[in-house]
Amino acid sequence: MEVILRLLIELRLVLIAIVAICCAAFIFTGLSSLRELRRAMFRLERSAIVNRAIDAWVKAGLFAILGLVIWIVTNAAPKPEAPSGVAENPLVFTPTVEVNAVEPTPMPTADLSTALLQMTATPAAAPAVVATVDLNMALPAPTSLPTETPVPTPTPIPPTATPALPPTPTQPPPQDQLPFIVVVTATPTPGAPAARPEPTATPTSLPTPTEAPTVPPAGVLVADCPNPTAARIDSPVAGETVSGIYVVRGTADFPGGVGRYKLEILRPNIPGWAFLWENYNAVKDGVLMPRFDSSLFPPGVYTLRLSLIDAAGQDTGIYCSVQIRIA
Repeated sequence: MEVILRLLIELRLVLIAIVAICCAAFIFTGLSSLRELRRAMFRLERSAIVNRAIDAWVKAGLFAILGLVIWIVTNAAPKPEAPSGVAENPLVFTPTVEVNAVEPTPMPTADLSTALLQMTATPAAAPAVVATVDLNMALPAPTSLPTETPVPTPTPIPPTATPALPPTPTQPPPQDQLPFIVVVTATPTPGAPAARPEPTATPTSLPTPTEAPTVPPAGVLVADCPNPTAARIDSPVAGETVSGIYVVRGTADFPGGVGRYKLEILRPNIPGWAFLWENYNAVKDGVLMPRFDSSLFPPGVYTLRLSLIDAAGQDTGIYCSVQIRIA
């Protein structure tokens, strides 16, 4: 427990900084959700945005409480004092060595008085020669060996090759010229000019008339589903009158099996599509939107569109739009 407390004290600034960053991120998320709430028009969209904002504010508050608890715990806990000259590190283990003071045992001393008396009593058989060496006398300097002078070795010069001269060409023997040689040249005779072929006219093909596109008569509501196997709205059909609570059925098959689809509605005389519903599960001949409340819209002609979004959040371009009438 003491080691954990010391680690918290050492790293409290880092932990508080991380908690502050997370808290600021959730506060920013909540503020952006409030900005989206101002632009929302439907109750379902507004409820989803409100839930997201509340979730962000609750997480921000939890992180703020966590940072306050870390600050209080690290400041209120007594900081253990480390011994002088030793760095405060809870992971450092300082071994203690016990030194047992043992008194030295006294060595027995020999009595040398009798031996000295015997040595002085006996005369010296021969005079001892004691050589004395004067340590202050300078030692002779070592003599350096003579250095040998290198003798330069002559470098042999390779012989230069003499270029061989090309052989002198020999003159061919003179040839005897034959007299009376006449050179005959042919003079071209002008002939009749060659007849040029007359150009023939190339027939050009006439353009094939294209049929004019059929335009639906005024007042007829149509459906536009370029890829019905991937995106299709089966109910309501084009031109159907819808009222009250309605269940939208059809097919939404994502490319690659991963993605989402969304349903939007285009209101008369109002630019831009309004969001209705989205789902991350593929649907094949089933329910696309379980509850479409048409009473929220005034009577008129509307366009209901189904769009497929890939896993990266990009529009795939696969859609199906149906014009309906709300009573």
